[in-house]
Amino acid sequence: MKRSLLGMVIVAALAPCTWAVAQDAQALDEPQLLRSADTAAGNGDATSAIQLYQSAIIYMPGDALPYQHLAELYVRQGQLELARQYFSLALDVQPAYAPALQGLALLDLATGDRARAMAQHEVLLRACGANCPETAQVEKALNTAAAAPAPKSP
Repeated sequence: MKRSLLGMVIVAALAPCTWAVAQDAQALDEPQLLRSADTAAGNGDATSAIQLYQSAIIYMPGDALPYQHLAELYVRQGQLELARQYFSLALDVQPAYAPALQGLALLDLATGDRARAMAQHEVLLRACGANCPETAQVEKALNTAAAAPAPKSP
């Protein structure tokens, strides 16, 4: 009886302390994971960056930012289907997330699907507005692609 009472007293005494430390660690872990992943990506360590972005997704499943950053890394690596999947996952988390809408539109344009890029632009326009930087970037890319001369056939 004494042992279980003592155990309960110790657990009760330590619980607030443990909870506060866990809360502080979690608050530091989430942004730190993204910073570390961004640093790894910037240093060319894609394997570490991918692992860190995936960890950030686990810690922050309701935040579209780690999905977007991972999608952008996949774009830079030329893994366009994975990029499309992660931009889409960002939109599953936050349906009007302008950076993911922009990413999909630019990805569509880069892969030659102008009609789909224009459709994404329309969604972005409704979600973000005409003065949104993401909308302006997609409009610029659409206009540049339209002004570019068609490739010559052999």
